[in-house]
Amino acid sequence: MESLRKRDAHLVNNWYVACLSKELKKKPLQRLIYDHPLVLFRNPAGKVTCLPDRCLHRHAFLSGGEILKGQLICPYHGWAYNQEGEVVCVPSEGPGQSPASSLKLKPFPCVEQDGVIWVWTGVDDLTVDTPPWRFPEAENTKWINYFMVTDFENEVTHLAENFLDVPHTIFVHRGWFRDEKAQAKKVPTLVETESGVVKVTYFQKEDEFSWGAQLLLNPGRDPMIHTDEFIMPNLTRVDYSFGEKNRFIINSQITPISTLKSRVYTYIAYKVPILGVLLKPLISFYTRKVIDQDVAIMKNQGDSFRLNPKTAFRSTEADEVHKEIERLRFYGVKGDEKAKSYKGKKEINFWI
Repeated sequence: MESLRKRDAHLVNNWYVACLSKELKKKPLQRLIYDHPLVLFRNPAGKVTCLPDRCLHRHAFLSGGEILKGQLICPYHGWAYNQEGEVVCVPSEGPGQSPASSLKLKPFPCVEQDGVIWVWTGVDDLTVDTPPWRFPEAENTKWINYFMVTDFENEVTHLAENFLDVPHTIFVHRGWFRDEKAQAKKVPTLVETESGVVKVTYFQKEDEFSWGAQLLLNPGRDPMIHTDEFIMPNLTRVDYSFGEKNRFIINSQITPISTLKSRVYTYIAYKVPILGVLLKPLISFYTRKVIDQDVAIMKNQGDSFRLNPKTAFRSTEADEVHKEIERLRFYGVKGDEKAKSYKGKKEINFWI
């Protein structure tokens, strides 16, 4: 199987989350995106720099070094790099010597916002100066929010499909997300694609969670409104509204690490009028349990792809959202403007 970076082609030219802000402290931090090791570090003022994690001298990992006066020091021979990636000190050359101006690592553009650090991984010039995505309600003090970081043994397309897949919940999340004993119900659904977004709207007046989720998120048993979105190239957003007061958002940013390996930064935001902060440990436990179940089924599928990477899926009407995700990502790989200009609209029905 060829490398993920080669298969994803033009999708490399995008912003991806490298880490949570709280993960990057006083020591340099290594992250792998599209098979390339990166090193992130802060200067004394807290500004973030991202460089290739490979010293120009003897190619040691710079992330194994330290930060001194805002400079990244290689652990092997002490070469020092400033925030522009320039080598500013070579100890073996003696004091007062100026390194050659050609000794420089090209920094990756990076932006810190909403509690995460984004990195532009592309080989092409930036198309936008900052990541186009903001995590919903991140600055709204009336909402409770937190991140969960999870490694998956699968790739972006399949993970996005999983995160927006309703039929799997009764099997993978049996008893945790939906009640397996509930009577099967028909779900009229609208799938709309426009401007690089697949939006799914479910028209099921009596849809509800399992008893545990119902108790946490919708104790008043108000009518539930559920919408899903896939946002090119690697984001999903799931919204639940219960009546006029309770809201619950699951927003996942999928960072491609290497073949059949991804790191998912799941942003959870919720608003409930009573006991919001006190419910956080219970909601965190619940969401971790559900995500770990997805980890297991995605490993199951990923192991199958390792033995046979061909993907000639047999789809049903319930898979229309998956087909639209695959269509947009196919255009994205090719660098085709249809990834943004394509429009689609289809009404479907499936049972859960």
